[in-house]
Amino acid sequence: MLPILVSSARRAFVGSARRSVVQGSLGAPRKFSAASSKLKQMLAASPLILSPRMTERVTRGVLENIDLMVCDMAGTTVNEGGLVYQILQNSMVQGGLTVSDHDMHPWHGAKKEAVIEHFARKAGIPESELEAKILSIADTFMKSIDEAYFDDASTIGHIDVGLFGYFQKLKEANIKIALDTGYPKNIQEGLVKRLGFDKVVDAYISAYEVAEGRPYPYMVHRLMEQLRIEDVRRVCKVGDSVRDIEEGLNAGCGLVVGVLSGADSAEAMMAAGAHVLARCITDLPVPRPAFRVSQMRLPDLS
Repeated sequence: MLPILVSSARRAFVGSARRSVVQGSLGAPRKFSAASSKLKQMLAASPLILSPRMTERVTRGVLENIDLMVCDMAGTTVNEGGLVYQILQNSMVQGGLTVSDHDMHPWHGAKKEAVIEHFARKAGIPESELEAKILSIADTFMKSIDEAYFDDASTIGHIDVGLFGYFQKLKEANIKIALDTGYPKNIQEGLVKRLGFDKVVDAYISAYEVAEGRPYPYMVHRLMEQLRIEDVRRVCKVGDSVRDIEEGLNAGCGLVVGVLSGADSAEAMMAAGAHVLARCITDLPVPRPAFRVSQMRLPDLS
């Protein structure tokens, strides 16, 4: 699979490349042999298939005109092997709720209390007992996640060994970096400090600091306010779940990227409206640093 896939909505910039891919040299549609059935299936899903070299050429400017990249944490910038979802599911089961893997999956990226409330209501917990049940399960979750994440034996780390180098290149290209998450604030702050994100990112926010978490757009807009970003079309949202994609679209982000390093599939995120898919956040090409007027040297005409 190519490191980056671009949705049909983002392909206008390839121009006449469409004809060179889907038509023969005389403009007539090419006929495919039986051996190329896989290629036909790919073309049925997308009118363009680009070679790795051409993909690199047409996507190298994908982050141009971006002032802020808002990144999810678990599965996007943090490699924790899906622990947060496993622990939340186990905490609900321990609390007497029935939660299958299939039922749990659509809730990836959601605020944890919202997930617990959904399954508690589904289980028929009386309204008078609902708050106590949510708080009890949330407490179990917090204790378990704290042990799993911050124990000395924890193997949680960056999603890619080159992540901080990549972030540094983004900053050299005048792109600010922020983190958003469905983690409770204390868990987010613990991870940020443990993994050193506080030394490289410009801001971070938890769903617990706004009225609603993903797919609502409030975290993106709050980060824009904090970092003085004027135009949401110059914001890129990156995440590994359908809820991340929905958050970016609901916020009006000019670029919404799904990464395949975490929760959801390429098909699910493209169906949700992702503009671009990448294997990992570090596969997104860094634009060349903006040309600064202060670096200009005029000839001496004296």
